[in-house]
Amino acid sequence: MRNDEGVSRDPYLLGSLHKGLEVIDCFTRQKSWSLAELAAALGQTKPTVFRILHTIEAFGYLQKDPETGRYSLAMRFHTLGSAAVRHEQLRWQALPPLQDLARETGETVHVGILYDNEAICVQAVDGTRLVRMHAFVGKRTPAHASALGKVLLAHLPDAELDGFMGSGLARFTPNTITSPAALRQALHQVRAQGWALDDEEMEIGLRCLGAPITDHAGRPCACVAVSAPAARMDPERIAALTKLVKAAAARISRMLGSPSMHGADTRAA
Repeated sequence: MRNDEGVSRDPYLLGSLHKGLEVIDCFTRQKSWSLAELAAALGQTKPTVFRILHTIEAFGYLQKDPETGRYSLAMRFHTLGSAAVRHEQLRWQALPPLQDLARETGETVHVGILYDNEAICVQAVDGTRLVRMHAFVGKRTPAHASALGKVLLAHLPDAELDGFMGSGLARFTPNTITSPAALRQALHQVRAQGWALDDEEMEIGLRCLGAPITDHAGRPCACVAVSAPAARMDPERIAALTKLVKAAAARISRMLGSPSMHGADTRAA
């Protein structure tokens, strides 16, 4: 199973990480492994495999049975798997509402989640206008400078928001909010009104408007947003887009089983 030759030919691969992932891959074929079994299967020495197992176990991804000494996947892997399923469900269930929103507005629309202090796009549909903004799955944006991020930051517990603030707020344009106090005030407003605006905070000439998607427990878990050149997003159009974006967010929330959205009138602002 070893592939050391391939690793040595690729200068960008980390050998230690490659070995760790080889160990993890073994658990897709067999529920539990002993140290000796893994060492034999991987063609590695027991001390090397033990260090890999010990490291993965320390991060909560493996657990060792104290009686048998065998290793198996721990709860953290199950949590990751559940998150991956939820995000995949969100990605594909959001697509029809996004397509309708893009067709109705002519603008680029996208859905994003919050991860590691960034807003990450998980689904996007380009607008139909000749001059339009572009989004793509996997695009990352600093949360404090995006409508997607501000919608989700607004619903974080205080302790998590404190941690986010502690990492610093980078400036990208003169409009970027870099003061923790000012950001807290802005997030309070976002939570109260149910939508957020990126007012040329990430890039001059670009505005973005977002509204929260709620999950089966009624918790904000993602955000729908529409992006357009600032010249096409004056106050009157922002008001019109807010209704459409919130309606799309409510539609996706219902599809995810959100209890707060059953029976809701999605035409409301």
